[in-house]
Amino acid sequence: MTPPAEAFAWRLRGHLYRRIRDTGTVPSRGELAADLGAAGAEIDRALRFLADACVLALDDDGEVWMAHPFSAVPTPYRVETLIGAYWANCAWDALAIPVLFGTDGRTRTSCPHSGTRFDLTMTRGRAGPSGAVVRLAVPLRDFWDDIGFT
Repeated sequence: MTPPAEAFAWRLRGHLYRRIRDTGTVPSRGELAADLGAAGAEIDRALRFLADACVLALDDDGEVWMAHPFSAVPTPYRVETLIGAYWANCAWDALAIPVLFGTDGRTRTSCPHSGTRFDLTMTRGRAGPSGAVVRLAVPLRDFWDDIGFT
């Protein structure tokens, strides 16, 4: 990418995250183009650059699927904060969202192993409930091999 195109990609990233913070949803390519006054091809190139840099993940249609720690689609991890409510990709990301915003948060979810319902919380920078375990299915170094599974 040329330096101006790369700079645009990083500007798009900042805008994308502000939109998620403010609305609780991940904007579409069309919304990003309208917001930034850019052509669809420019948006697509910028999103591809960010995906190749492992900043976000795109779905098969080129739309933003994951802008970590946020998910563009509903998941078992709906994070409620004082700022807003957001979909997280996984339990790890559900803990990250309140930390990112510097606030407390709660995610009503269930244990994938037992099915037991519980609240995953982040309160004053501490994860709860006490004794809960977030299991990472693969080592961190392998996350991007199949980010949808991780």
